[in-house]
Amino acid sequence: MTKKRSKCLFVVFSILLVICLIASFVNFIYPFTINGNYYSYSNFVSNLKLGEDIGKTYRIIYRAELPEGEAQTNYDNLRISTMNSLKDIVQSEGYKDVTVSEYGGDSIIIQVGNILTIDDKNDIIDLIGNPAAISFSMSSDNTDPFAGPKDIESVSAYDYYDSSTGETIYGVLINFKEELIDEIETATADGGTVYIFLGDTQFTSMNLDSSAITNGEIFMQSDSFVDHASANTVANIIKTGMLDLELTTIDSGSVSPTYGVASNIWIAVAISLFILIAFIFLIVKYKHLGWLACFNLMFFITISLFLLQSIPLVHINFAGMIGFLIAFIVVVDCFMSIFEKAKEHYNQDTKLYISLKIAQKECLTKTFIMNVGLMIVGFICIFMPSLALSSFGWVTFVMSFVSIFCVQALNRLFIKMYLPFNSTNGKKCNFHKGGQNA
Repeated sequence: MTKKRSKCLFVVFSILLVICLIASFVNFIYPFTINGNYYSYSNFVSNLKLGEDIGKTYRIIYRAELPEGEAQTNYDNLRISTMNSLKDIVQSEGYKDVTVSEYGGDSIIIQVGNILTIDDKNDIIDLIGNPAAISFSMSSDNTDPFAGPKDIESVSAYDYYDSSTGETIYGVLINFKEELIDEIETATADGGTVYIFLGDTQFTSMNLDSSAITNGEIFMQSDSFVDHASANTVANIIKTGMLDLELTTIDSGSVSPTYGVASNIWIAVAISLFILIAFIFLIVKYKHLGWLACFNLMFFITISLFLLQSIPLVHINFAGMIGFLIAFIVVVDCFMSIFEKAKEHYNQDTKLYISLKIAQKECLTKTFIMNVGLMIVGFICIFMPSLALSSFGWVTFVMSFVSIFCVQALNRLFIKMYLPFNSTNGKKCNFHKGGQNA
């Protein structure tokens, strides 16, 4: 590679690195408008999803009671199924850091981590905060309902385009259990008005016609359904009202992180100091090669942050931070192994560029063993029930891939770019001949 081409490549990679650093750590407002509105950019670090031990959590406590007619001996089984269903409902909306547990014997507590905004809290309240049992009756006072929550097979928000009015119609699609279809159609065969209640409150009423309840399916409409989100909120209220135990909210609110309100700041400071010390160590020990390694490590960090904030399943808790440090130590050790092996060859009167070339080949196996080993450990931890282990697993699994790329691809390229400037003088890399490296 010529010196001119090396200079051009260093300039290009420097520009790329600046862009990566800005994307990773800087929030800003775009200097232009879209449809008359200004929009802001949120950096990779801000988009990391934090676990409940280092991020704010929203907690709801329910009183869990047996439905009328259920035997007390069934309580434990119904409680477990209710807890699992609550977790599934919240996770289906993208909140993966969820814990559900028994509380006080007759209560259930659910905690949702990674609560960063007021909108997050409101979303969770809409999801599970106000469970209410749905019932259908042909009378306005809800006497003798012909169907209730236990008669429903599935509930989902639904919308369609009405070509006759040119408007989108929003609603909740309710499917009754197959074995009750005939019974429900018989109860509504005379037409009239069906009254739909959520708990003891009438939510809406619908005039029945020949298509109102067909094949055990009803499309529930209301003036309150102004968009898909509002229909989805009611659908989730109905889902929680369908659970095996009757839930009543007795307490709710935000909970500070386990490690303190400022824990994520202090953890970030500690990691930054650790990285800074590693950079200084590499530069002092290997001079020019140390600078190249630091240049490479900044790509390693920014690429890792991009991937970690892009994968919805990744939540960073304290264990995930430890995984980040372990992966960082592994990649630093890989660089040091290559440089130390090159130093050995240079000490034996091998030219610098040959020493580096041989060192990269000889350290190939070690690099793969270390990173693939960490990758396997991470992959196993991903499927552990503990959220702490799962976070550790995702971080180490993702960063191991990035480590292999940076050590085996970027490092080779950067060394190749460096050699036109210095292919013989090992002292610029803190290498010495004649046994002085020892």
